[in-house]
Amino acid sequence: MIHLRRLGIALLWLLTISSAWAHRTEIDQVTLVELAQHRYGIRYKAPPPGMSEFAAPLLPAHCHWADGEDFPIEETATSLVFESEGRPLTAEDRIILPWQRHGVLVLAQWRDGSTARQFFMSGPEGIVLEMALLRAGSGSISATVQRYAMLGMEHILGGIDHLLFVAGLLLLVKGTRRLLITITAFTVAHSITLAFSVFDWLTLPSEPVEAVIALSIVLLAVEKVHQQRGHAGLTSRRPWLVAFVFGLVHGLGFAGALGQLGLPPAEAPPALLFFNLGVEAGQLLFVVAWFALVWLLSRLRLPLPARLALAPSYVLGTISTYWLLERITAMFPA
Repeated sequence: MIHLRRLGIALLWLLTISSAWAHRTEIDQVTLVELAQHRYGIRYKAPPPGMSEFAAPLLPAHCHWADGEDFPIEETATSLVFESEGRPLTAEDRIILPWQRHGVLVLAQWRDGSTARQFFMSGPEGIVLEMALLRAGSGSISATVQRYAMLGMEHILGGIDHLLFVAGLLLLVKGTRRLLITITAFTVAHSITLAFSVFDWLTLPSEPVEAVIALSIVLLAVEKVHQQRGHAGLTSRRPWLVAFVFGLVHGLGFAGALGQLGLPPAEAPPALLFFNLGVEAGQLLFVVAWFALVWLLSRLRLPLPARLALAPSYVLGTISTYWLLERITAMFPA
């Protein structure tokens, strides 16, 4: 009874925190606009400063906040205006975002018509936006590689629903060769639909895509329970086929994040390549961490009551069913 009570508490805790994790499919994005000489606007999708972990940006010493009558307000975004005294922003200036985020994508629009796009990672000071990297032509090939690769890695490591699907495969598939084939099938499938979506060859609404992603995890949890009870289903017999089919849907989920960047045609091929490589790197890190944990637990030789043998499958199924119902409900707003 104590073990079951602890399991119930763990399920409630996971349901509380997992919804936010699973729905973090959007890339945190900041727009910096040069409005006039020595006058700039900054916009991001978050509550006003002081109302959440999105504290107000920290400006360079020669800048101060100003009224924003010439910077249109968007209903779902925070829009702020600041001015620089005596000189415009230069390559030496920095704006610090003291936010609890891994990083943000920044789009800069300058008065001369040029634009720049850069992904900035979090550091000890926060997320530091270096103006030197936001001028047209300032991005090198290495910067492009890092930008999109980090976006891909952040997306999969921050998207717990994708990781739980991989976890379901790891729980279900027996044998190194079968597991390697299954993970490869999943990788190939989501790479295909990611490419199709980026080049606008295939587009689907995000709501049903997210619902099917949750359904894919529910299926793996149910199949794992059947397997442990001696009834091998289709996923147990041909895991590579199921991984490939649902991998096509997961690829559309990945494409939703990449599509938000508003990629110019010239950047689409390298963005697709390095974003996908970032996704694969994050997936590989998760698999390695999984086997490291399994090895550690085997070395500790902790006794596990027989009644908890199905606990991982039930936890996986409960969380994914909650997501499925939540996402289906979101498709039909009142």
